[in-house]
Amino acid sequence: MQAPSATSGSPSDVAAPESFRSPDEFASVFRLFDGDGDGLISLPEVERALVALAEVLEPADGDDLLALVEQQGKLDRASFLAWARQRPSLELGRHLRQVFALVDNDGNGSLSSDEWALMLAVLDPSMSREQANALLRRHDGDGSGTISYEEFLSLLSEEKSLNLSLADLQRLKKTLVHYSSAARCARVGLVEVDCDLGAGIPGAGSGIAMLRQAVERQQQLRAVATDLFEEIRDQQQGPARANAAGDRDATPHARHIASIAPVMEQAATLVASTRERGMFPVVLAGDHSTAAGTIAGLRRAHPQERLGVIWIDAHADIHSPYTTPSGNMHGMPLAVASGHDNQGEAINTPEAGTTALWESLKRLHGSEEPAISLADLIYVAVRDTEPAEETTIATHAIPVISTEEVRRLGPEQAALRCLQHLSQVDRIYISFDVDSMDSTICKGTGTPAPGGLWADEAVRLTRTLLRDPRVCCWEICEINPHLDTLNSIGELSLGIFSAVVEELEARR
Repeated sequence: MQAPSATSGSPSDVAAPESFRSPDEFASVFRLFDGDGDGLISLPEVERALVALAEVLEPADGDDLLALVEQQGKLDRASFLAWARQRPSLELGRHLRQVFALVDNDGNGSLSSDEWALMLAVLDPSMSREQANALLRRHDGDGSGTISYEEFLSLLSEEKSLNLSLADLQRLKKTLVHYSSAARCARVGLVEVDCDLGAGIPGAGSGIAMLRQAVERQQQLRAVATDLFEEIRDQQQGPARANAAGDRDATPHARHIASIAPVMEQAATLVASTRERGMFPVVLAGDHSTAAGTIAGLRRAHPQERLGVIWIDAHADIHSPYTTPSGNMHGMPLAVASGHDNQGEAINTPEAGTTALWESLKRLHGSEEPAISLADLIYVAVRDTEPAEETTIATHAIPVISTEEVRRLGPEQAALRCLQHLSQVDRIYISFDVDSMDSTICKGTGTPAPGGLWADEAVRLTRTLLRDPRVCCWEICEINPHLDTLNSIGELSLGIFSAVVEELEARR
């Protein structure tokens, strides 16, 4: 293999050391194909594995492997390794060069301290800036204050904590591409969706005004927000409040669906236009029903991309008119977004008008296909569910990171577990319902539940999640100051909102 050049100005001219084409690495790839662990790869196993490796293995290489297995019947480990060593798309060094080039923004062949900090942020999210700088100094052989490609390869060989696999490198490349995209998204759109019709207890719409007033009272946060946020008001309609709607459209199995539907449409339009203008939507919502509109807007803006959802809430919110015990639509947004009626668990027979509106909401994003897949959903702090929802969670293997797990792992590691589950998605939407926090500290919401997150845990979880550049929208909802007997909900919500502002400011 070609020796590294000391004068090379491009990382593509420098070969990776043999350690990055080790038999162990190819053996790990073999294990991906050998699904039943019998030491042989069959044609069905290859077909399944090629789906998982679609973004790593070149299509021509995949076709070549299929032809080889068809010819031989089954491949043993030795035959597979002999084939793999001839595949450029399975060469770690090639992917390393691409990762280095993505971080090297100025193309000078070396990483500055800022570029190195970015590299470490995706190599090891738990590493602090001070640790990253210490690593740079330790491997900066020529004392230039930068890391060359040769020094980068040497570092990876010596630092065992940064041991990389093909899957790691593919994740890094994808993440770095999104970092580049995020860097171009310099502003944030503050989207207000004022609706409390979906909740059983009215008043959540008032939380938006309360949070805005709290922000305005914070001088430091106001200075940041003034620079960062662009208000979107020209398209907004008036609030959809229960005290104005009365019972005129209180359909029993999807209460107020006729009034909520246009609010969802409005939310979808605002969120889509915010994304299309290159901005990050921060959504201040009333009740959680309109989150279906937020998801529809993201899907409109990114129709060809895979959207993941991190749902931080006490409730699963995946009922439909067929399964709901209450009829409240704030328990249905994920069923709308995923097109999941769950009629196998039905306890209701909705009237024709309700089902017609329900079907139209499932297509709010502009496609017959669901806006999200249940495989791309993960719950945090969900603890108050009904049997129909529990069946859905179990049937579709939707992960639930409990409050206990957040506490045991730590909020940062819990966040990384969420991101790992969504490692294959292109964009991520985070929905934060304030009732995800414990009922002893969060009284100002319509459906408080014990056993929730503490405020500090919520902040640390949120901060870590927002550092992933794939996160393209954050939403907070269900703040009801009318129920806040301890006058604490504003302070708690403001703390989380402030953390969001600071993290998005750091992205710029």
